[in-house]
Amino acid sequence: MDTSVKTDLGEMSAVELSALFASGKASPVEAARASLERIERFNPSVNAFAYVMPEMALAAAGESEARWRKGEPLSPIDGAPTTIKELTPVKGIPWRRGSALGSKEPSDKEFLIMKRLRAAGVTVLGTTTSPEFGWKGVTHGPAFGNTLNPWRTDRASGGSSGGAAVAAALNMGVLHEGSDGAGSIRIPASFCGIFGIKPTYGWIPSDTPTPLFELAHRGPLTRSVEDATLFLNATTGPTPDAMYGYCPSPVPDWRQAIKGANIKGLKIGYSRNLGYAQVQPDVAAAVERAASRLADMGAIIEEVDPGFSNPQDALLTLWYAAEARTVDLANPTEEQRKLMDPGLLRIHEKGSALTAIDYVAAEQVRADLKVKMASFHETYNALMLPTMPTTAIEAGVDFPGGIEGKDWSDWSPFTYPFNMTGQPAVSVPCGFDAGGLPIGLQFVGPRYRDDIVLKLAAAYQTAFPEQFPSAPRAL
Repeated sequence: MDTSVKTDLGEMSAVELSALFASGKASPVEAARASLERIERFNPSVNAFAYVMPEMALAAAGESEARWRKGEPLSPIDGAPTTIKELTPVKGIPWRRGSALGSKEPSDKEFLIMKRLRAAGVTVLGTTTSPEFGWKGVTHGPAFGNTLNPWRTDRASGGSSGGAAVAAALNMGVLHEGSDGAGSIRIPASFCGIFGIKPTYGWIPSDTPTPLFELAHRGPLTRSVEDATLFLNATTGPTPDAMYGYCPSPVPDWRQAIKGANIKGLKIGYSRNLGYAQVQPDVAAAVERAASRLADMGAIIEEVDPGFSNPQDALLTLWYAAEARTVDLANPTEEQRKLMDPGLLRIHEKGSALTAIDYVAAEQVRADLKVKMASFHETYNALMLPTMPTTAIEAGVDFPGGIEGKDWSDWSPFTYPFNMTGQPAVSVPCGFDAGGLPIGLQFVGPRYRDDIVLKLAAAYQTAFPEQFPSAPRAL
């Protein structure tokens, strides 16, 4: 975007703010105030925040401002208004985790990713909403109500990083931390019309493994691909403190990797539906148009399916077991269970009934899928497909139409396979349906080749930028 025509700091990107901070034309305190004003204006309509911390944010922004004045910023994102998904603890903010069981007291601990963001100097505005313990692909629950889609507030934001996606879409901050165990960054990115990346498992190592183990990835949700690369530059890399997740060294400069974003000659396998899913016609048409555009940009597009059957049963075994263990660790009393999401309690029951043989069989499917995709990438630089088969579903339900007993993963068939393989996967906006709801385009790359999917997304976004909501829209 051309910053010369922008007058509102609240509309600017992390890249633009960094340049303004360096030149002295704007300060981190001014940027923080602009973001907090947008939160005050927009959040009551969409419910994207668990906690907003104005005093904490302005104090951090003041420290950042002093560093910029001395010419000693900690990083290009020093002072960037940032939000953290409430599944990640932040010192000084209660760690709710989307649950009535969450702590009411300010947290005194932080995970490695938060420590790295602190070291980069970001200004934390607050924490964004998640369903209870991040268990589903939409963001609503008994503890906090609904987080709503800014494009149409009768529609879901997606999940489990729904609050982060809504905050990104409305620029209530410029960098938004999220997590993705089966699509939880990419689903809301698609529904809300913003960019999201699930990096290769390991680029952002974990010092706090969850029961999801290697399914769970952390990453950014942003308006632009370039902003996401700044987040990745601050958070990727090996460390002796991280005991889980292999991270190679050296780590690429992700922002440099997308410079020029020349995709000529990249060979992309294009799958309409992975051979096993149904796709909304508007979504199919938008992704088909994107394939044609990429071909015009010089990419080699071949229609192909990777050749694996739907791994949903294996995913659900791993997912149910992990969520059952998560609930067990929370150790709710009978009275507390009455305050919990009924869907999560059903998952707990299913997960508790699984056997070790069930779990090992699911892990075998996951291992086979890794091999299948590694073979696919011997021929293709990337896989392209819809992020979601549909645009945003109704708000307040776990399944389209509110059908009880269905699993949310039924309507998200294109995201979870790549949590199982640990590959990098992104969602970038590629149009709107007839009702004005965003559509996401997904690129999947070989493990540790996040540069490929970032380059593809950056090239597409630069050539075909989509609009963002100016304010929440109710019908």
